[in-house]
Amino acid sequence: MVRTAGTLKGFFATALLWLLVALAVWYPLRHWLVLPPAWLAGKAMAAAFPGWVTGVQLDGNTQVLLTTLRVWSADNRVGELAPEVNGLVYAYGAPLLAALLLASRARRWWWKLPAGLLVLLPFQAWGICFTWLLQVAVVAGEQTRIQTRFGPWEANLIAAGYQLGFLILPTLVPVLLWLAFDRRVLAGAMIEGALAGDRGQDSSG
Repeated sequence: MVRTAGTLKGFFATALLWLLVALAVWYPLRHWLVLPPAWLAGKAMAAAFPGWVTGVQLDGNTQVLLTTLRVWSADNRVGELAPEVNGLVYAYGAPLLAALLLASRARRWWWKLPAGLLVLLPFQAWGICFTWLLQVAVVAGEQTRIQTRFGPWEANLIAAGYQLGFLILPTLVPVLLWLAFDRRVLAGAMIEGALAGDRGQDSSG
C-alpha cells in the first residue's frame, strides 16, 4: 500500500512533489530524450509510406519529416511539404511515471523505471507520427490527396489517431504502467474505498 499519511490525498501530494523533482531532472535532458521516439517515428513513417517519406531531420526538440510531397504557396511557388512536431509534447510521460513510482515507493523501481521508459517509446512515436500525418492528410490535404491517396475516410482515421496520441496516451499509458508495476496501490485504494463505504453504512445505521 502507499506509504503516505494513509490517504490517497497524501499520496497525490507526494506524487506532485516528486513530479516537480522529475521535471527538473527531465528538462535539461529533453534534447536527448526526444531522440529515441523521433528515430522510431521516422522509421515507422519510412516503412509505412516509402513512396513519399525520405527521412527525418532533427532540430532541437523539433522533428521535421522530409517528404517528396509537392505543395504550392499563395504566390504559386512549388515546394516540398516538411511537417514539423515538437517531440516534448509527447515525452512528459517519462517524468510522470518516475514521480508515481517514487511516490508509491515501488519495490525495485530502479529497473521498473527504465523498463517503463522503453514501453513508453512506441506510444510517444505514435503521437509524433500522427501529428505529421495530420499535417499531411488534413492541413495540406487538398494539395496532397492525389499524391498520398488519402481519402476522407483515411483523413478521419488520422484525425482520430492524432486525438488519441495527443490527449489520451501521454497521460494514460504512464498511469497504467505504474499500476502494472505497483499493484499494491490499486489494492490499497480498493481497500480504503471499501472501508470508507463500511464506515458510511455504520454511521447511517
